[in-house]
Amino acid sequence: MCNKKYLSSLFFTIAVSGGFSIADAQATSVYPSGMFVNDPGMVLMVDGTDRNASVSLLVRLDTPNRSAFDFGFMNNDIYVPITGKSRAKGSYTFAGGSIVDFALRNRGGDGLFGTADDLIYRLSDGAGYATQYYSAPVSATRSRHPVVTGTYFQDLKLSWDLNLDGIVDARALLNVRSSKYDGMMPAPLAVSLPGATWLLGSGLAVLGVTARRRNRPG
Repeated sequence: MCNKKYLSSLFFTIAVSGGFSIADAQATSVYPSGMFVNDPGMVLMVDGTDRNASVSLLVRLDTPNRSAFDFGFMNNDIYVPITGKSRAKGSYTFAGGSIVDFALRNRGGDGLFGTADDLIYRLSDGAGYATQYYSAPVSATRSRHPVVTGTYFQDLKLSWDLNLDGIVDARALLNVRSSKYDGMMPAPLAVSLPGATWLLGSGLAVLGVTARRRNRPG
């Protein structure tokens, strides 16, 4: 759930012609200093008004047992590492408009990364292992791809509670580098168009039945 003290309402319109657009958000004249999200969800990369069309991130992973974890993201259900087993830092560049499912990976019982017993904790996991805290706000007027109408941010702290006991077990710090206007924000939730069409059809069917009952001779 987003902290409503800091987060203005955002309304996202999902397009099916090769992408999506973000529009009709309620604008605010005061930037929130931060945004907290504890619902499962992914991260939208916002390209700002600079010379490139990408968002470059510097990542630092902080865990008690450093060699047992690395940090990356999911690409079509394939884990892509950003940090390595011997490095606490890494970097990666995403295209503006990318929606990223960041993930924490544990090497599993065999002590090796990339084997079948790896444990992967992704942001989108419905178990809700991770929380997101955004900071260092950027005005929506600086966004380019996608164009957004709500504040976005240059820093993101991801915290994982792996056994859901209320204690943080791992953190990843993500910082935008080499740009004053690139940033990140919670990704819009995709709407299932077949599902939405079914709901609309069901609603129309109910209205039709109700109308026929009203018009039926007594």
